[in-house]
Amino acid sequence: MTRFFKIIAVAAIAFCAAEATADAQLLKNLLNKGKSETTETVSAGTTNGQAAGAALKALYGQYKADGKVDMSNLNNIINLATLANNIKQLKGQTDKSAFYKDFAAGLITGSNNLVTSKNSTSVMSGLTNLVNNVDLSGLTSKAASASSAASAALSGAASKADTAIDNANEIASSVTNILNLFKK
Repeated sequence: MTRFFKIIAVAAIAFCAAEATADAQLLKNLLNKGKSETTETVSAGTTNGQAAGAALKALYGQYKADGKVDMSNLNNIINLATLANNIKQLKGQTDKSAFYKDFAAGLITGSNNLVTSKNSTSVMSGLTNLVNNVDLSGLTSKAASASSAASAALSGAASKADTAIDNANEIASSVTNILNLFKK
């Protein structure tokens, strides 16, 4: 009889130990799951800011080489379209919104520190002004058509894109104002 109680006692202890281990593993899995979801999530503002920063960096490199934003240069049109696509969610945002702050942080990263914490306020102001006051809607479709035409005839595509964008000078002027912030 005592042997029977010993077996039951050992079984009960083993059961409790297994239950405690299972509970501990469950809690560990829940904590790790929450951690990985938090660290892997990147906001839309950050992603858009990174893409816009990369486009600004490319535009600035070409601007330094040409001395202007050359709207007949296909790469400039593609980079302007990238910029336009990624800043459109800035429309109506204030500098207090999470999207705006995330965008600014992404802009610094994406531009490979061409945009810095010192000039980010001015750059963000320029981008906000661009998206709120300049019609960028034709830029994306023109860049796409110029890009597909470029595979057939590269030299003609860029000049067609220049004349096809109705407000090309306004866009170039606004972007030039932003690029001038980077001159050292």
